[in-house]
Amino acid sequence: MPRFSQWRNGFPGLLWSIRQRESRLKLFTRWQLEGVDAPQLLKNASYRKEIVVSEDYPLLVEFWDMIHAARPASAIFRIRPDGGRKPLMLQGWPGPEEDLYSGFLKEAFFPGGYGAECYKAQLRMNVGDADYPVFTLDMQSREIREANAAARGLFLGEGQASRTLTLRDAAPDDLGTQLFAAADKAVNNDAWSGKLMLGNAERGLFSAHARLTPWGGHHGQVVRAALVNVDARQFPIMQTEETDKTLRPGGLRVAMEELYAQCGPEVDGMLLSHIQSNRGRVAVFGVGGAFKDLEWGALHAYEGTIAQDIERFGLSYLLVEDTQDSVKSIDWALFAPLGIRSYYAKPFYDEHGLLAVLILVSHRTKTFGPDADSHYADIAAGFGRLLQRWQPRPGTP
Repeated sequence: MPRFSQWRNGFPGLLWSIRQRESRLKLFTRWQLEGVDAPQLLKNASYRKEIVVSEDYPLLVEFWDMIHAARPASAIFRIRPDGGRKPLMLQGWPGPEEDLYSGFLKEAFFPGGYGAECYKAQLRMNVGDADYPVFTLDMQSREIREANAAARGLFLGEGQASRTLTLRDAAPDDLGTQLFAAADKAVNNDAWSGKLMLGNAERGLFSAHARLTPWGGHHGQVVRAALVNVDARQFPIMQTEETDKTLRPGGLRVAMEELYAQCGPEVDGMLLSHIQSNRGRVAVFGVGGAFKDLEWGALHAYEGTIAQDIERFGLSYLLVEDTQDSVKSIDWALFAPLGIRSYYAKPFYDEHGLLAVLILVSHRTKTFGPDADSHYADIAAGFGRLLQRWQPRPGTP
């Protein structure tokens, strides 16, 4: 029998896997298609939206929902600008390891006479497939359309989990307005992630990290809401110290530059990412040569950020060896254009949850090793003290 490597080398497409905790793509084959950067198609969400035919693009949004949910998936789609070229097929499945997802990308071939109906094939991840709370929102009626057992159990309680879930059950009073505002952003931006205030009959109001995406082929009429983290976790909250040295307006940059000066020459920049998950966004403040052209306080969507991965997997820190292998949106929107190839990220919490992330970056790959958390312990401690001084007025750096 031929060896696997021989079969792999002859495969007419890309064989790939994604390590979800590290957001790292690994390619097992080399494959080129005229006019298409196939690896970028898998790594970069902005490139996908630019190159995929608009009516097929919702399929790929749902495909990435399936990756997050560790569900098998397959999608057929066409590439711009010539929708007449052969369509592509993307297929994936969860691996034996918890955070591994594997798949392939190749040209799709169909029998003669197989018409345009093939493009309407939907992934159809049923709402009931997930073991965490999931429900869908009807954007016209402004009501909950369907919900899985986990969502009904959460909002209605086990005794009433068989009855229909309504918007008033999950988002009482004016919380429904906030929920649909996030859903509108999901329709306009393909996805929305962040913290929502919701409610149930037993516990009253509570917060949950949610991911909202347009659902199936409904052209923005239905949005899927997945609650990826409901139960409160124990966070390593920063120790509060008595201090009267609150940073003055404009003092954040000076304080960060002083702390950055204590880093070694291998560090090309320091970033403070202020997490505003209730608004579905983060604000970034950078010092050092790597960030000399970065807008101070620039805003980015929470979806696809370092903070999202840290909260999703409960990480104490995050290392990226090479941003060119990353599938996180922020790596392609922020770091890659600045020539940043690797980074170390450390989260900081207060009583409300994740407050900020310290990110040390380098223009070289694999700069930060497994000992980064101990090696930069003094920098992290100084960053924590900086946050305590800045925290009373986070909107006035």
